[in-house]
Amino acid sequence: MYQHFDSPTGVRFLAFVKEGKSFRESVRLAGIGKETGYRWLRDEYLQYRSEGLDHVAAQKELGFISRNAEKWNERFLSGTGRHHFQVDPAVEETFWSSYSTGMSVLSAAASAGVKHTTGYRWVYRRFITLRSRLPLTEVVRALRLSPGTSVRWEIQRKEELKAEKARQQKAERDAIGTARIVAERVAAPWSPAQKRRALRETRYWDLVSAGCSNAEACRMLGMSRRAGTKLRNQRAEQSHKRVPAQGSGRYLSLLERIQIADLLRLDCSLRRIGRELGRCPSTIKRELDRHRDGRGQYSPHAADHSASQQRRRPRDRKLKRNRRLRAIVQRKLNRHWSPEQICGWLALQFPVEPGLQLSPETIYRALLFNDDGGLDKKYCPRLRTGRKIRRHRWRTGSGHGAVVRNMTMISQRPPVIETKTEAGHWEGDLIVGPGSTSAMVTLRERKTHYGIIINLPIDHTAARTNVAITAAFASLPPHLKQTLTWDQGVEMARHHELAAATGIQIYFAERSSPWQRGANENFNGLARQYFRKGTDLSKYTHEYVKSVCNELNTRPRKTLGYLTPKALFQAEKSTTLATSGYTRKQSADRPDSPERCVDP
Repeated sequence: MYQHFDSPTGVRFLAFVKEGKSFRESVRLAGIGKETGYRWLRDEYLQYRSEGLDHVAAQKELGFISRNAEKWNERFLSGTGRHHFQVDPAVEETFWSSYSTGMSVLSAAASAGVKHTTGYRWVYRRFITLRSRLPLTEVVRALRLSPGTSVRWEIQRKEELKAEKARQQKAERDAIGTARIVAERVAAPWSPAQKRRALRETRYWDLVSAGCSNAEACRMLGMSRRAGTKLRNQRAEQSHKRVPAQGSGRYLSLLERIQIADLLRLDCSLRRIGRELGRCPSTIKRELDRHRDGRGQYSPHAADHSASQQRRRPRDRKLKRNRRLRAIVQRKLNRHWSPEQICGWLALQFPVEPGLQLSPETIYRALLFNDDGGLDKKYCPRLRTGRKIRRHRWRTGSGHGAVVRNMTMISQRPPVIETKTEAGHWEGDLIVGPGSTSAMVTLRERKTHYGIIINLPIDHTAARTNVAITAAFASLPPHLKQTLTWDQGVEMARHHELAAATGIQIYFAERSSPWQRGANENFNGLARQYFRKGTDLSKYTHEYVKSVCNELNTRPRKTLGYLTPKALFQAEKSTTLATSGYTRKQSADRPDSPERCVDP
């Protein structure tokens, strides 16, 4: 259907051009062809020129400067406004001079030298013009029409008006119906390059979820490792940001605001806009009252930015605002305390001061997100993982089959061990250096969380592992060395000899099931804070390993009520000597001041 520049779609297209969008973008957003867009720009330009604006002012009002405007200007200056197939205006004047003397249409047309159909067309056109402002009887008298012709032309006029009204209503419905689509185009103008980047990002995360490392995924997609790292940083920084609901939330979204601006261009009422968006008319009115500028113009992007700024919390982050709390947290981070341990200690130390209490997530966000939460990133290496960003976890492929024979599986372990009601049940594992050339034995008691670290600088064969574990258990009383749970590593190939030497019952977890030895896996993570992955473990001295072990055992633990593993283990160790001694020891570890729990 042929549409004029004053149609709803034309109004939308010309509004995009006036807002400063390029011709290509305006054509794409309006959903029209380039030829139609140029025709509407030309007609609008000629309309401005006919209203008395000069060439420069018309282009400024149009918001579009092009070489085609020079041709439009020449057409306006040299043209008569008539189609080249139209009859000369002098011939039409001759016809009307003859018709006004009382001649019939046929005679007047013959005197003017045109066909009678042309004469009837001129008379009908004047009939339509006069009928728009005069009654039918006066028009019939002025044009000397017969009753049959006047009735026929009146019916034709009404049908044309009805058809034109239906055309305009259909164009308006089509324009309003596509307002949502246009708003989506404006809100997310995807260029071919942006689509390629989005597809590459999707494929990158698919590879990462499948178990590929950053380097492998980047190599397979043909991009640099820095680009992959940038994608991971962006996701980590955006993961904690709240995404507002689109279209059905409490607040108007950017998409809805763009749709409001588009419907306003089409002269829709507030009630009609509310029906299209599924909102109350009062919501639309308040939105326009708040965000219209001095000239009454409504900009959706500016309105959305202003609304988001108004919803923002004006207060600073807690760690940034409270200098005393920030100093305490920094001091504990320097001592390698985890955020959860810091927050639990603060709750015990300052029970009646809410200003000196916070959640672990507050510390993590202050460290891992670039939002100026009050803590510098230099404290990130003090965390257990040492990471500066949060990353998603993914699984890697399973390892080789079992090589340890005659294993007693964890399913046969007594159920009482799961309750952690008695001490003496241990979990063990190895942490290995690069190339598996060096290793350390890590042991952790399930009830007290007491840990032992033994360095194996030369090798970690089954024989040497047995010697290290036997030496570690030699000084313990029998009731503190009852069971040991290990994974299916080859270092336990001689587990029968270890059981005979220590008198301990050894159980094995299922393959690829680290959660069955959760206490030891947690302790390995704590140890890795001091013995980073990729470092040669043989370079650490016995004294340093012992100091690390002592530091870990004197940290308060949440699961222990923020008491220390060392204090509880010593209490369990002394139970065989005197029950009263345990009571005194346990009471000493629950003082009024929780600070004494750090160094019992």
